[in-house]
Amino acid sequence: MHNAPPVIYPVGRFVWCSCGVGALALTGAVGLMCWHVMSGAVGLMVWIAWALWAVSSTLALWLESRESSAPGHLVWRGDGWCWQDQYLQEHPVQLSLLLDGGRTLWVSYRVAQGLEKSSAWPQFAIVAQTDMPLAWHGFRCAVYSRPLGDDGSLDPAKLPMVI
Repeated sequence: MHNAPPVIYPVGRFVWCSCGVGALALTGAVGLMCWHVMSGAVGLMVWIAWALWAVSSTLALWLESRESSAPGHLVWRGDGWCWQDQYLQEHPVQLSLLLDGGRTLWVSYRVAQGLEKSSAWPQFAIVAQTDMPLAWHGFRCAVYSRPLGDDGSLDPAKLPMVI
């Protein structure tokens, strides 16, 4: 069985996500105003609806900024994944594939357990073929590969049991 070659793939911050969340919040506000005008609702019901809108919009913007990744690189060296930040420091991560769209992959990664507790939440990234087309095939192979053991072979403890 062959393993994927080492690959370093750029991951940038998805700048349109905060604009999308803002657009959804604005759409919700317009819908709420239309409901208020058309239904003739008054008093406590209107205040509760606007308070709910404000809390949910603020929470969505906060979560979006917390869960989207900062610019950096996902690095596969054959023995596992690392996150390489802008200062070229590498941190081991556990990568999970969320959605494979062929030309885009939605992945989440979190710092490997026991190394850092401040980053317990997973980070999310949308990785596209257009970011680095020549390395795309190697990156996709690495996403589906199992880490090599210390002796250069697949770790038998991580292989599924065949009966």
